[in-house]
Amino acid sequence: MRELLTKYQALSPQTQQQVDDFIDFLLTKDQANKPFNMKAWKEKIKSVSVWSEEDLQVFEENRKLFNNWRSPEW
Repeated sequence: MRELLTKYQALSPQTQQQVDDFIDFLLTKDQANKPFNMKAWKEKIKSVSVWSEEDLQVFEENRKLFNNWRSPEW
């Protein structure tokens, strides 16, 4: 491991970034090979927040105000 770190530190910053990007790619690829866990996904999706009609009303009011807004004429 020490030899690997020594080699990495000998690289230019741009090449170190390429190594970092490649490692990220490998990690992503490795994650994709794991089997899908439906039970964990269902639990995760249950925790997604949901907006109520009251929460959305603010956006509707702002849309109306924005549509009625007139810019000054030159």
